[in-house]
Amino acid sequence: MSDFQNRVKAFKEKTLELTDKYFPERQIVLRTDGDLKYICLSKRLQMAASACAFALLSWTVFTSTTHFLHDAELVEKDKEILSVQVAYRSLLSEVTEYQNKFTNISDELEANHSMLIASIDQEAIKNKDKLVSAEAARKEAQIARKHLNRQLVSIEESMRELANRNYSLKGDLSLKEMDLQTALAERNAARSQKERLEEKLRNIEVEMARLNHTQEDLIKRVSTQANEEIADIEEILTLAGLDPDEMLNNLDDDATASGGPFIAASPADGETVQNAKTQKLGEIDKNLVRWQGLQHIKQSLPLAQPLDYYYISSRYGKRRDPVNKRWAVHYGLDMAASKKSPVYVTAPGTVEFVGWKGNYGRFIVIDHGNGIKTRYGHLHKTLVKKGQHVDFRTKIGLVGNTGRSTGAHLHYEVRFNEKNVDPYKFIKAGRNVFQG
Repeated sequence: MSDFQNRVKAFKEKTLELTDKYFPERQIVLRTDGDLKYICLSKRLQMAASACAFALLSWTVFTSTTHFLHDAELVEKDKEILSVQVAYRSLLSEVTEYQNKFTNISDELEANHSMLIASIDQEAIKNKDKLVSAEAARKEAQIARKHLNRQLVSIEESMRELANRNYSLKGDLSLKEMDLQTALAERNAARSQKERLEEKLRNIEVEMARLNHTQEDLIKRVSTQANEEIADIEEILTLAGLDPDEMLNNLDDDATASGGPFIAASPADGETVQNAKTQKLGEIDKNLVRWQGLQHIKQSLPLAQPLDYYYISSRYGKRRDPVNKRWAVHYGLDMAASKKSPVYVTAPGTVEFVGWKGNYGRFIVIDHGNGIKTRYGHLHKTLVKKGQHVDFRTKIGLVGNTGRSTGAHLHYEVRFNEKNVDPYKFIKAGRNVFQG
């Protein structure tokens, strides 16, 4: 016999010895009205009962440990969600402050530009009038000088011819010399005034060049800031699955509205030298109009989460129906949460519908403008009225289990132009933007 067989035999003998020691055959004696009955508990039956008891004890220990660990994990997740909310609100305040600063810069630029144009035009008109007056005075002085020179020649001839009348004409000659000196003084004064005006005009031209340079720098800064803001908002719309151009065409109020007859401008109507600058200002104005439109759209985007604490129990798209287990299309996002948890509106808007709506149970529809609406179903209670204006994060209801529902949760939908879109894309876009 091999060594392995010896070990197997020894193991079997040891096993039989242990089972005989701990699980000997036992009998239970039952006495009823003097009759005795014996119930025999075999070794195998005792071992099977012990194994079941051990398995039950092990399962109880395992489930208790798992339960405690799960509670600890939920507490940790709640802390992480709270920290994310604090960061989100802080970033939202910074974005609002940045928008206010940009608006103030734009208003200041527009006011400075208008004041600059008005002051330059007035100063140029005044200087032009003074220059014309000085030129006229200079010409008058030249005419007077020529006239006096001719008179002086005539007087000299008269003096040579009438030397004998020198004394009688001496007084007249003195008067003529005084007139000549006055005319020369006026001519010199006109020349000085002309030089001062020319110097002032040169200073104005230098100042205009400096102001033009400053204006170009301000225009460049405003253009850069507007382009960056436009890119940020377009990125938000793209992450949410929307087309920025389509959203702009769908604006409720067109800030670019204008009209009037077409009158072609001739070269005399506008300075041809300013064509390049005018074209550049036109492009900047176009960008600012687009920025204003995108800002208006951004305010109506539901980028926030309707619940503070939740987990997604069913996503948007194709799914197994939770009631009949058949394949169906799900046009919203099921967000499981504790019953009576507060539900918040995800963007400013107006309440379009409040009440009971078939399988949705208690139901709310919010119109945010620009073709965007959000819908909230299976509510336990509604806290708003139809036609009421609600601000961002207004509490509008409580999580419930009304309608066709298998448990407490919020059915959340987002619609654009009456077509359903994935709400999770909006929530994800909001997280990326505020964390960035």
